[in-house]
Amino acid sequence: MIAVNWEILIKYLNKETTEAENAEVKSWLAERPENKTLLQYLEERSRKVNEPVKGDVVHNEWVKLLDRMYADPKPVKQTKIKRLYAWAGAAASLILVCCITWYTMQREKDAYENGYTFIKKSPSRKKVALPDGSVVYLAPDASLEVSNAYGQAKREVRLRGEAFFDVKHNLKKCFIVRTANNLQVNVLGTSFNVYSAKGISEQIKVATGLVGFIEGKKTHFIKAGEQLKYNVSAKTAQKILVNIDDAQSLLNGTLYFNNSNASQIASKLAQYYHVKIEVEPSANKKYNLFSGEMKDNGLDKLLEGLNYATGLHYKYKNQQTIIFY
Repeated sequence: MIAVNWEILIKYLNKETTEAENAEVKSWLAERPENKTLLQYLEERSRKVNEPVKGDVVHNEWVKLLDRMYADPKPVKQTKIKRLYAWAGAAASLILVCCITWYTMQREKDAYENGYTFIKKSPSRKKVALPDGSVVYLAPDASLEVSNAYGQAKREVRLRGEAFFDVKHNLKKCFIVRTANNLQVNVLGTSFNVYSAKGISEQIKVATGLVGFIEGKKTHFIKAGEQLKYNVSAKTAQKILVNIDDAQSLLNGTLYFNNSNASQIASKLAQYYHVKIEVEPSANKKYNLFSGEMKDNGLDKLLEGLNYATGLHYKYKNQQTIIFY
């Protein structure tokens, strides 16, 4: 399957492509009918973007679109072309605005291109308010860098570790999260969780709205109630369903477990608290699967709570290593 190159597609809409790029677009269009439908929708949206539209009108229409696309599914009869346009509409609305913003920025010298303000790490969960009213909840030892040009033409941050983003809606200024592996998460206004560490598989869990995850020429769309796992070494992406409570656990200051055995509990605690946990084989055999949310009151108190709730035994091997047995 030919992956769409959004940069070339936007250039194609602006009639700025080379012959080779035109051939690439034509090959992509011929691959399946949805691609032609998406291009038609983009062309229509592109014409509308150049027309003066009031901000509140755009906001209301965007909210209506998300409500329509991602509300609980109802049994409605649709023709094939309606389904194609519905799919294209959700994808194109996000892509068009984000790509036009990106493409415009490539042609303008940004004095703050490499300028970022570092948000100091914290040993515990930390709340960070951004200039536009968006809010970020950082997991322990996660780091965030905010572009000094934040809010001018786009809203850009860099993340290392885990964070929950509650992004204020702004159709004209795309919100971009650059990850530890130089990948990109694009949104307009939604809430989602990102885990990103150098060389380790990345995870995106969406609580509300729609998120675009960009790797190379591919864009993966993740909607509320979905999680995307991206294997950095294999360069493969997998989408699965996720509980909304899990997606927004950082927002609520909790750790969420769903039928988790000792190894799965250890993996979550190791990721969240940046500690090493060794699981003896007997631990997975002794204890029942655990489901529930536990308040993040620090690692020691959480371990005590898990011991009380599940009977799971633990001990410190050293200051940074815990053993489950």
